[in-house]
Amino acid sequence: MDAPSSLPLLPHSDAPPLLYGHRGAPRRALENTLASFDAAEAEGADGVELDVRLTQDGEAVVFHDADLLRGDRRVAVAGLTLLEALEVDLRKGEHSGRMPTLRDVFLRYAGALRYLVELKPCPSLRPSLLEHRVARLVESFALLEKAWILSFSADSLRRFKEICPAARTVLLFDGTAFRPEGRLWPDLPKGCDGIAPEAALSSERLFAAARAEGLSTHVWTVNDPETASRLARWGATSVVSDDPALVRDALSGPPASPVC
Repeated sequence: MDAPSSLPLLPHSDAPPLLYGHRGAPRRALENTLASFDAAEAEGADGVELDVRLTQDGEAVVFHDADLLRGDRRVAVAGLTLLEALEVDLRKGEHSGRMPTLRDVFLRYAGALRYLVELKPCPSLRPSLLEHRVARLVESFALLEKAWILSFSADSLRRFKEICPAARTVLLFDGTAFRPEGRLWPDLPKGCDGIAPEAALSSERLFAAARAEGLSTHVWTVNDPETASRLARWGATSVVSDDPALVRDALSGPPASPVC
């Protein structure tokens, strides 16, 4: 099944890029927490980018790193039960907070925000459990039109698409990713709908090639208004920023002209 035809933003439309807070607004609050997502929403972001992992008992939680500091030692998120994970006091610099579940996030914002949901690699007795958990939550909250599913793993995106064919999937990549000779991005898994390059890899040529192949383009992490404005001119689908307020106005310039 194809993505719903009623989606408000098709790849490379004339609309300005959507603005996503990178793990919320990490310069205002602890990343990947409800406070950070609240701050991104208050700063005018269209949505939030967030990271999802599994706990030991198979629950989807929002957290970036594979491990965390619990008391005086580091422990793997995948080694904690949900209750243990939710009890940990998290701290980074001057910010602190608690880890939310993906369900917590969807319950709080529902369709008021858009989502870039990154699937993080994590050990599991069932290889596709993370994909199943996220797919069921996205479907049960009716967020297929509001969410893009991202991963650096082509296999993870392939599994997600098999579980939820209507979902929109996007391959993340940076400068370390293997790209076949003459190609601007890595090989995409079957049914992949878009690419998410690191900002340093973005070029007008890349956007023109993506447009020709009908791929959406989601660029990370953009904290400079000049770069944001250039990406808007080139026709990015979305831009991810640590500071939504800083780059918001730069994205509303004139749309990109078609590249012949």
